[in-house]
Amino acid sequence: MNVPDGFDDVTPQWLTAALGAGGHLSAGARVASVKGERVGEGLGFVGEIRRLILSYDGDGGGAPRSVIAKLPSAQKGSRALANLYGLYEREWRFYNELGRDVGIGTPRCYCAAGDAEKGRYALLLEDLAATGRIGDQLAGCSEAEALLAVRELAGMHAAWWSSPRLDSFDWMPLGADLVRAAMAFAYPNAWPVALDLFGKHTSPEVRAVIPGLAPRLVRLMEVIVAEAPLTILHGDYRLDNMFFGEGAAHRRLAVFDWQSPNRGWAAYDLAYFMAGNVTAQQRRASEEEVLDAYYRVLAGAGVRGYSKDQLWLDYRRSMLVYLGIFTVSGATLDFSNERAMALTGAIFSRLSDAIMDLGALDLLPA
Repeated sequence: MNVPDGFDDVTPQWLTAALGAGGHLSAGARVASVKGERVGEGLGFVGEIRRLILSYDGDGGGAPRSVIAKLPSAQKGSRALANLYGLYEREWRFYNELGRDVGIGTPRCYCAAGDAEKGRYALLLEDLAATGRIGDQLAGCSEAEALLAVRELAGMHAAWWSSPRLDSFDWMPLGADLVRAAMAFAYPNAWPVALDLFGKHTSPEVRAVIPGLAPRLVRLMEVIVAEAPLTILHGDYRLDNMFFGEGAAHRRLAVFDWQSPNRGWAAYDLAYFMAGNVTAQQRRASEEEVLDAYYRVLAGAGVRGYSKDQLWLDYRRSMLVYLGIFTVSGATLDFSNERAMALTGAIFSRLSDAIMDLGALDLLPA
């Protein structure tokens, strides 16, 4: 089956072949027409996403009446950057090799097509809009939603905790390697830009460490890697990538945007969520309860040899790693995207507050 190069190639004929190949279209039926609408604009995706409304000739059976289609970005720069880091290939392989077996709710995948040589990828995913809502990282979430997201995250981490199967996913990089590469190649040019744009959202102490943070993080990584067990990380665990089911929805939480999964230490996903998705006031009020809930899920799933004290230490360390990674991200935004700019400022503020509240700067090597 050919892989579309853009949405002009996502025709009724291609959709018929794609849904039929996956067994989602009854024999003799075909997609008669398709109507698309953009979704996810302004959310910082490096892909192009549309909701496709489908009509059928013949009995479609259980064929979906709408799907979410995800293709690489139409912008050459974004596409080249994503191909460089293998983001599209990772998501394609995720749905082909893991998908709904990863240990956390994900949208049903009707088709995951890829052509690595041509850099073409296409996903057709379940449209969940009718049974709930997508989170909003800028607005934040309730304490109950944060607890749900963290418990579900812990379930996924526990399912892959020190698993020998991790070595079989050669397409899923080591998180520590990603951090080291970012600090070596991107951070030197990124930090002045990020500091100029968003330094006002951080404390004086955090601003002071940003220029020289990269080599200190590399040394800190050596300690983390030596101590922390590996598991599967989502890599971008945030509200904008979460669906919260409501009413009669068959799942309470579904997580999407699987372009960044990696093999890393669990507390990074946890710190990434807590620092970037809840207000400082809410984090301060519920942080201990949330980490206790996360730890109880790990223990209940059979994780042993990892103390609660170690979790807190890794959590504090991860705030510093997040600062390094987010400094790079903050310098590479689409600066015409008002929501992305506002969200990045909010995350720098929340992250700075978390670093100061947790005394994380004390953990940086001299």
